[in-house]
Amino acid sequence: MADQREAVLNFVRSTGPVLPVQLSKFLNTNILFASAMLSELVANKKLKITFASIGGSPLYYIEGQEPLMDTRLATSLCGREKQSLELIKEHKVMREIDLEPWQRVAIKSLKDFVRPINVLVQNNNETFWKHHLVNDEEAKNKITEIMNNVYVEPTQELTNNASTLIQENIVEENKTLEEPKIIHETNNHQEHLIKEAVKNLREELLKEIKPEIKTQIIEDKPIKVKEEIKTEVVKKPEGKFYEQILELLNTNNAEIIKEELVKKEKEIDFIINLNTNFGKLKYYVKAKNKASINDSDISLAYSDGQLKKLPTILIVNGKVNKKALELVNTKYNGQLTIKEI
Repeated sequence: MADQREAVLNFVRSTGPVLPVQLSKFLNTNILFASAMLSELVANKKLKITFASIGGSPLYYIEGQEPLMDTRLATSLCGREKQSLELIKEHKVMREIDLEPWQRVAIKSLKDFVRPINVLVQNNNETFWKHHLVNDEEAKNKITEIMNNVYVEPTQELTNNASTLIQENIVEENKTLEEPKIIHETNNHQEHLIKEAVKNLREELLKEIKPEIKTQIIEDKPIKVKEEIKTEVVKKPEGKFYEQILELLNTNNAEIIKEELVKKEKEIDFIINLNTNFGKLKYYVKAKNKASINDSDISLAYSDGQLKKLPTILIVNGKVNKKALELVNTKYNGQLTIKEI
């Protein structure tokens, strides 16, 4: 299995950012297995994954392949997102307040291409957006240039102060942004004034709180500590449909990690390890007891799998309509598979 993972990494290194379908052809396996292997490498921080997708599948790449990712993923954009990307590429760094409302919305959706920078200058909080391939030093110079044109008093301290750092937010491999880090542009005198102002405000607020009022509240409304601690009772799935699912999972060498009854005899969720020639691969499984499976059922199962960051297997005992099958074979190809019982 370790050799197989290294083979996948070498393939990504040589090919550049890849889609699951490309890896499946390389390994001569199906897309679902390829997606599971890529997801595992993302979880182990060996690969990175994009927020945006091409044909329903995200791109997987190694750190250092950001320029290649940028080029390939940009082809999937259209409309206002594409216009905003061209704008940020042209200007490299842009001040949020100078953007039109639609540009602000569009640029915030370009999580693969832009990074937010929050700046505190002359007691004003300013948000800037930089293209992800622009380095910190260039971004710093751009911001200084913009701010010198905005504020009457020059902001040379931003350039001259060696302790001033521009720290961009980093996109984690689980596809969430860290809390923005703030650039502070200040000096000792400013720090002293700020501390004094906070201290004075705190003292004024404390004066407003009358001791007798606090005592009254405590005496009139004592806090009661309840001895009982409510615990959530998890209902174990049971019944004929549950037994059918267990038999199917056991037949396919699946190891159940977690199971949850969503609706009795109608819907059950599982997290499983599937034993394959590539080792254990983790999946989210939704079992649905329904006569007719439509495209809404497919979309909901896919969304639940995306929230758990796992490829999805939908087990059904009903008929899957044409529109639902088309959705699986096109938009969710490689991310969701259907198994009928």
